[in-house]
Amino acid sequence: MNMGTIKMFAAGLALISLSAMPVMAEDPTAGPVQQVGLFSKLTKKDDDCAKDSKKGAAKKSADAKKAGCDNGNGCDGDGDGCDLLQRAMNRSDLGQRLSDKGLRVSGYLQLGYHSDSTGGFNSHPDNLNLHQMYLAIEKLADEDAETGLGFRVDLVYGVDAQDMQSFGNEAGSSVFDDDADWDHGIYGWAMPQLYGTVVRGDLSVKGGHFFGGLGLESVNPNDNFFYSRSKAMNRSQPRTLTGFMADYNITDDLTTSFGWTAGWDTGFDRGNDGDSSDGSTLIAVASFELVEDEVSVTYAVTMGDLGSRGEGYVHSVYAELEIEDEIYYGIESVLVETNSGSLGHDHTVGISQILHTSITDDLSAGVRIEWWKKNGQSEYDLTFGLNIKASDCVIIRPEVRTDWGAATATGEEDQSVFGVDVILNY
Repeated sequence: MNMGTIKMFAAGLALISLSAMPVMAEDPTAGPVQQVGLFSKLTKKDDDCAKDSKKGAAKKSADAKKAGCDNGNGCDGDGDGCDLLQRAMNRSDLGQRLSDKGLRVSGYLQLGYHSDSTGGFNSHPDNLNLHQMYLAIEKLADEDAETGLGFRVDLVYGVDAQDMQSFGNEAGSSVFDDDADWDHGIYGWAMPQLYGTVVRGDLSVKGGHFFGGLGLESVNPNDNFFYSRSKAMNRSQPRTLTGFMADYNITDDLTTSFGWTAGWDTGFDRGNDGDSSDGSTLIAVASFELVEDEVSVTYAVTMGDLGSRGEGYVHSVYAELEIEDEIYYGIESVLVETNSGSLGHDHTVGISQILHTSITDDLSAGVRIEWWKKNGQSEYDLTFGLNIKASDCVIIRPEVRTDWGAATATGEEDQSVFGVDVILNY
């Protein structure tokens, strides 16, 4: 990494930052920057608007987050927020009636550029990529009813789709979205969520296909502060799951989730690693809010047959806290211990830390540092990034990332990557 490369990255980052100044100056009275990522809501609250006022839902699964509902933007299409699809639907009589019955339509568009591959999602360098064109349709379960019923279906197109498909299915099965017909070169389609929900009191049960949601980061870019993902999210955690999960609020400060899934990254199928057993895992998550709205700790564990990853045990422990006003810190530890007849023994451990703060109402800055080790080979990455609120519905996220240690995604000993993406929520 030479000085010329560093200067290029710094210049690009400064250019992106300066380009947003006229936008920020237009309305100095605008509300606080809408944080995207794990600190958009410190408590990682489920984004269903029906649950916003329910304190016990503070640590619900992040897969139910939905663009346009946070910070008073509204989910019913009547506000001035980013729920553009919902408002468009409500212009018709049929759409308004469906909305009154609890049907919600939302989505987002993510475009991005990165100079080199970091593996996982950002693996198509030197191109302006359509990462995700996302659509979500859901019916919220009525929590006031004795038994509330709901459903959700998500569809995505873009270069990220193949990272969100059910690639953990049995090889050659072509089940669900794990089918060559869903791909078009580096682009493709995926259906990362398709599930139904039943709510009764403090118990909520979900069955079908849904986001993994077992760590600080998600496949949904709105749940992450940075454009690139951590190694832990890319390599040590599931993207999606198929099975059943139950959420129960034991107290106002303690929320639990538990269930069964057909291994990792499967879609209505049970993959395997070449042996005679198919994926079958138990999952448990416990989230405890130590200090209201300031400190929370979550422990997530998976054990059993992970399918194509072999049999074993995986856990993630992460904490989120507000150090001072507008200064947030998160730390996550992951451990993977698996054995596979075809892949052998896999021992993975890692620690990731994130710190970010608001500089102005429309600008925040953050840093992430990570150590990740697989079978004795250590890797590291350091990322500096900004979140720029260009408008109520648009976030720009430039970043500079350096990876070193064991071989990087491009096979080099170290590499520096400049990246920037734009997210439009609608």
